[in-house]
Amino acid sequence: MTYAGRFHKGRRIEGLLLNSRMIQAVFDDENPATRRNWCYPDTGVWDPDRNTREFCDALPLYRAHGLLGVTVGMQGGGAMYYPEVFQNYINTAFRPDGSLKQPYLERLARVLKAADALGTVVFVNYFYWKQQRFESERAIRAAVENMTAWLLQTGHRNILVDLKNEIQQGRDILSSRRIHELLDIARSTTLDGRRLLVSTSIHPVKHKPNGEWHKYCDFLMPHGNDSFADEFYRELIAFKNDEEIAANARPICCNEDSIDIASFDAALDAGVSWGYYDQGYGCGETQTKCNWLEHDRETKFDDLSGFQTVPINWGINTPHKRAFFARLREVTGSGVD
Repeated sequence: MTYAGRFHKGRRIEGLLLNSRMIQAVFDDENPATRRNWCYPDTGVWDPDRNTREFCDALPLYRAHGLLGVTVGMQGGGAMYYPEVFQNYINTAFRPDGSLKQPYLERLARVLKAADALGTVVFVNYFYWKQQRFESERAIRAAVENMTAWLLQTGHRNILVDLKNEIQQGRDILSSRRIHELLDIARSTTLDGRRLLVSTSIHPVKHKPNGEWHKYCDFLMPHGNDSFADEFYRELIAFKNDEEIAANARPICCNEDSIDIASFDAALDAGVSWGYYDQGYGCGETQTKCNWLEHDRETKFDDLSGFQTVPINWGINTPHKRAFFARLREVTGSGVD
């Protein structure tokens, strides 16, 4: 049981899985034209192995503050939203036919091993909407089966699957109407009688889009990015009380929201696990709960903000990060050596 016996201001923390979106932990870019955007300010070069190594090195500090889960993406997330970059960089662990790229697997293996040693759960996110370069639906199905089989073969038990980041209504196989087909593949892929627990995260615009997806999820992952705290609380309560959701109660775990501590508290008030999401300045867009255009990307490595705009300083080195981890430590009662 997580956070055994822990309550905070009358709210039950026991059983929750408090987490952070660390989606770029195995990031790389195969496009030489955009790769230069990720150069570290202290070396002038991009280094995917350094990125993963420094993430793994930071895991014990996160765990000491009470963080029990991290989301890591096989296609990452928005590393930078300027169109000339966002439209062209290539960050994916999958070939067009759905087979897997070994360097990504090697980096993910390091993450899984480091996290497992600490008792930290890794939400492995398979697909990000902007990196869909598959040659066919058959290739997407193969990617799900291949990735799930590989994860089982690692032997690690600290894995939860987030199949697609933020499903929305639509008719393609990665949309809410058909993603149950892929969830079924992931659920049906076994090794020695064991399977992984699977889900798919939900776009914050609509927490219950059309489709049967929720019937195939072992846990549910609404996102909170688009709503401020009071509204987010109401949305979570409505989601929990939805007739179909309530008929088959499962853990609810938001694994992406924002830097907003009030939203963290709103999730706790609703009895829901919450995920910190810190994009970082210099990303090229503003978001509902933070204006990431307030200033340019920092020029010194020690000052780099966020956990998503690449390159990343994985330390707890900014006011946003310090505020979250301090609150997390308070809520969980964790001590830091």
